Amino acid sequence: MKREKEDKGIARRSFLKWGGASLLSLPFLTQAKLAFGTAVNCWKVNYWEGPEDGKYCVNRTVYDGEVNAGYIWARIDGWWRRFEIREVEDVFWEWSFSERIQSLEARIAGTHTPTAGGPHTPAVATYGNGIGRGDSSFHINNKFVGADLVPKKENIKEINDTITSMLESGVEYVDGLKYLKEIHEQDIWRRGMHVGIEYFTNPEFETHTFLNMMENPVATLCFQGSYDIFKSFEIRCVPQIVHLANPSITEDSDIYQIAKFPFMIMSLFHGDPVTTYNQMPAVIYHHIEEYNNSMSEHGIRVVRTLERNPQRLYA
Repeated sequence: MKREKEDKGIARRSFLKWGGASLLSLPFLTQAKLAFGTAVNCWKVNYWEGPEDGKYCVNRTVYDGEVNAGYIWARIDGWWRRFEIREVEDVFWEWSFSERIQSLEARIAGTHTPTAGGPHTPAVATYGNGIGRGDSSFHINNKFVGADLVPKKENIKEINDTITSMLESGVEYVDGLKYLKEIHEQDIWRRGMHVGIEYFTNPEFETHTFLNMMENPVATLCFQGSYDIFKSFEIRCVPQIVHLANPSITEDSDIYQIAKFPFMIMSLFHGDPVTTYNQMPAVIYHHIEEYNNSMSEHGIRVVRTLERNPQRLYA
């Protein structure tokens, strides 16, 4: 009994001694983590390949070989999983187009008042691994992004080429908005994805969102209405990061045209140079689940389970 008490006393003293040393070292460890995590980045995976003047990132945690059959593979929390890509239902679809067109009409008329939210600016939530960028003790992140719907495969290249020609000819801002309104009034859009740009990410600086999605490709897009503030939707996605400087992605491929599209919209809408599409990654958000978080719906899950393409049942 005496020996047992002595052992417990030694263990307690050792714990307190090492615990005290750890506490004293915390400020130094924090500073080291900040220095190496954000400046040198010596603790992270190198996601970049290619020459110094043309580096591109490569996403190795998403496999899109079955996208045409309606499935996307993702390595989430260290495990590869196969997800069925879902199409959003009519309530979200009609709300999204209604607010997009209403916003475009106000901008064309010169009566637009800046508002928060809307279908173009959801918040995106992500979480990563235990290392992250090195400047936080937490590995969950949330930020607002620009997100666009995606034209169908038979339409997207023509739209990209048209916008490129408009920009090269010096199109007037209002005429560009009229073209955007025109295409958003047509039934030429895919219901199974959104697409955006991973702004600010480059080989020298990587956002928390980028690192999270590269390591753990799961994200939630959360929308709130600009005109109807009681409307809110949540789409849980597999995000696929695509960099168009990657020589393995050819211009005639659908994924190239999808990833190029948000840059065309950005250039037409904000006046950014057309060439930016080779400088930053794009993100394709493949829809997996949808929830209606509106005031009247209380966050119920809404999925088009009974209206799936029958071919997917046998893929």
